[in-house]
Amino acid sequence: MADHRFSLSLVGLLMVAMAFLKGAIAADYEVGDGYGWDVPPSNSSEYYPSWANRYEFKVGDSAVFNWTGNHTAAQVRNQADYDNCNTNATEMTLYAVAGVRVPFTTEGFHYFICTVGTHCEQGQKVAFDVIAADESSAPRATLFSLSMFLSAVAIIIQAMSIAETIVYAER
Repeated sequence: MADHRFSLSLVGLLMVAMAFLKGAIAADYEVGDGYGWDVPPSNSSEYYPSWANRYEFKVGDSAVFNWTGNHTAAQVRNQADYDNCNTNATEMTLYAVAGVRVPFTTEGFHYFICTVGTHCEQGQKVAFDVIAADESSAPRATLFSLSMFLSAVAIIIQAMSIAETIVYAER
């Protein structure tokens, strides 16, 4: 009976730990969700700003740019280069491979444009307003580290259950 109480206490402790860890996981955001990174429907200049306004981006999160066809994701350093679709900006980081994951390491605005043809002028640009990570979540765990932790806990619980079965079988 005492073994069952211990197991229940362990499960309760794990549930509390998971509740605390939930807010500590850094998130990956696929730009445009299922639509991806492409010239917006109807060349809408509000498509990506509207998409970005649905989320709260924090330091430690990442933007993932997925596309098919001929595109880039270029991070420009200021709002003027973003607003003017300046594909010749002197301070620009160019990502030319689809599926690129760009982590947010600082607070503030992070501006991205497509440098191909007139894609930016057609609305293929996005600005992320990145805020500080919650103090309660620092340092932020990765999904991998959380899954490894939970796997280890599951193995321990399974081992305890097997040991309990052996003890009862020997009686």
